[in-house]
Amino acid sequence: MKLIITDTASHWFKKHLELQAGDGVRFFGTTVQPHHVQHTPDQGFAKEDDLTAAVLTVTKDGINYHINLDDEWFFSGMVTTVDLAAGAERPQFTFQKEQPAPAATTTDSVAPATDATTGASRRFESYWE
Repeated sequence: MKLIITDTASHWFKKHLELQAGDGVRFFGTTVQPHHVQHTPDQGFAKEDDLTAAVLTVTKDGINYHINLDDEWFFSGMVTTVDLAAGAERPQFTFQKEQPAPAATTTDSVAPATDATTGASRRFESYWE
């Protein structure tokens, strides 16, 4: 599981949620049944500063963007990018399945584009496969 917040999305959150350094934003899926997961661009977010239940936290521009344990199943095995398209009213979510890192060779020193595989992020993989 990996979370990417773009600069434009971070600026939007700070402005529209009136965030200050140290504040937090929690992300959650809008799907209620884990066996019918829909990874669409419109997912949920809320201002939430408490990180005690966070399983993943990304700090950008002083803001703690996080996913809580209750929502881990939705984001499990995914690289989630939160971005703001030109003219959009709110940030949009894009999802990409995690790709395991290829075996390194002695001549291959380039890191893979998507390498977010962790034990935690694989925990709920059966829900969306």
